[in-house]
Amino acid sequence: MANRILVPVERTKAMAFTLRVVRMLACESGGVVRLLAVVPIPRPLCNRHDSVILTTDQQMERLAISIADELRRLAATRLDGVPVETTVIFGDRAVEIGVEAECFGADLVAMPLTRRRSPRAWITGLVRRRLAGRPATEIDVLRVSALRA
Repeated sequence: MANRILVPVERTKAMAFTLRVVRMLACESGGVVRLLAVVPIPRPLCNRHDSVILTTDQQMERLAISIADELRRLAATRLDGVPVETTVIFGDRAVEIGVEAECFGADLVAMPLTRRRSPRAWITGLVRRRLAGRPATEIDVLRVSALRA
């Protein structure tokens, strides 16, 4: 059974179903769930005279606080009764999920089923992961999809 479950959070309708499945798995196994939000690194906010209004660090701090609050609310409403940790990371989504899975020691990564990507996008993602140095350990990935009537 999965004792350490990593859930990269997305803003999709399928995420609610994924969290229900993760809650059932965590309750059955007595596992810990880590909700992970990966956010692209923001650019500095400039006015029309190209003067910096908000630096990248200021925006990252503001985003980290608001997203962490959102993750805590999500954990309280969707994963009640399950031990939950939350993490906000800035960077490339594919790379950071792999790094976090290795650091967390995840037995399972659960995420909503996404639409098929084009072969070009798939190859680009594969090359990016190889260049980033994929983790040596094997991690199970569960892609969850709700059945539609």
